[in-house]
Amino acid sequence: MINVYDAERFSKDILCNAMNQAFSDYAVPMQLSLSGFSFMMRQRGLHRGASFVATIDDEVAAIWLMSVRGRNAYLICSGTKPQFRQRGLARKLAERSLSWLRRNSVESLQTEVMVQNANAHRLYASLGMDVSRPLECYTLARRKAPMTQSVVKASWQDIAQEVTGFSDVEPSWQNTSLSIEAVANDVHCWATTDSRGLSGYLVLLPETLTVAQIGVRKDCRRQKIASSLLDACSDLGPLRFINIDGRSADFKAFLKAVGAQYSVSQFELAMKL
Repeated sequence: MINVYDAERFSKDILCNAMNQAFSDYAVPMQLSLSGFSFMMRQRGLHRGASFVATIDDEVAAIWLMSVRGRNAYLICSGTKPQFRQRGLARKLAERSLSWLRRNSVESLQTEVMVQNANAHRLYASLGMDVSRPLECYTLARRKAPMTQSVVKASWQDIAQEVTGFSDVEPSWQNTSLSIEAVANDVHCWATTDSRGLSGYLVLLPETLTVAQIGVRKDCRRQKIASSLLDACSDLGPLRFINIDGRSADFKAFLKAVGAQYSVSQFELAMKL
């Protein structure tokens, strides 16, 4: 028997295990530790009331995990364990979630989907979601170039009020300042300053070595500040850039210049509710 419940009744351990199993055979398999799952849910803003879980004979079969911030919602992840696919579980969960969002006056929904995941893309399209922009992911091997700018460690609280307008690239949901604020005590930040204050900054998610944000004040561009910020944290290991706006020719040119390698592409999807 298929039952659908809100996620309130399921522990993080159960949800983490279900997500790992659901993504085990994907083009980019996701296998998170419980601490990594907890970080991801805090960062992206898991809302258990808007999230739903399908069970079959009391076994968790599929998940639909949502974030809600104000009038905006974001599908953190959805997935069905391989042995339970082709039973319409994702659609059941989606319909329950969309109903909850509309009852609670949420106005928009967005998510990302791997370009090659045609089945998921068809489901989202049938729900009314359209491609809003292409997103790209990159990796950057350890750099050995000497820093040309003085870079210091900082906290998010030190720099959060100054970073507005530094970047020309609109961050995806998980890389917004709200998402960083949600895990502010667990991120690593580096900064450069001049007589006017903050001139450049970088925010790193240490759990995955992902660069969540990097920005340089507009009057300080082309002074190798961004590359120096990368050099400051490169000894931690290969860095990742997740869901960079694929329309940004300038930022992609910067990534190429510092040696970053393209890995995969996604679509960002959105709909009005």
